Amino acid sequence: MRWKLFSPILLLACLTFTGCRKIQDPEFKRIDHLGIKNWSFQNATVGFSVTYFNPNNFGVSVKEAEADVYLDSSYLGKFTQDSTVDVKGNSDFSIPFSGTISLQTALNMNLDSLARKDVLLKADGFVKVGKAGIYITRPIHYEGLHRLDEIRLQ
Repeated sequence: MRWKLFSPILLLACLTFTGCRKIQDPEFKRIDHLGIKNWSFQNATVGFSVTYFNPNNFGVSVKEAEADVYLDSSYLGKFTQDSTVDVKGNSDFSIPFSGTISLQTALNMNLDSLARKDVLLKADGFVKVGKAGIYITRPIHYEGLHRLDEIRLQ
């Protein structure tokens, strides 16, 4: 009996949360604010922001994101979201990421050469998004060509 009462409430909540149309994934726009936040003799902490457009007419919160990042098939490291991001409907939003790269990895990359050509940036991980305290985990799979000299520096 309790399930029969709970079922219409759950259905109403789902319809309110999703609206009448299908939920669309955010659209990637650009990478910004690439820079070194901190460095030592062993590693460097690198930060950047990823900007997306939310095509949905409702907002959500991005609570947690984590991705393994590769640059031209070289593993850079695990990057995590710096802070919770509130996303408005039909608007751009940026997620700040940071991660630690070993100094050996940074020295092995020819940054001068990489800055003048298209490089393959790949990220695999997850993101937790939600509304009203209910969060779901969604996968992140991104692959795209970028020129490092065109990314706005921090």
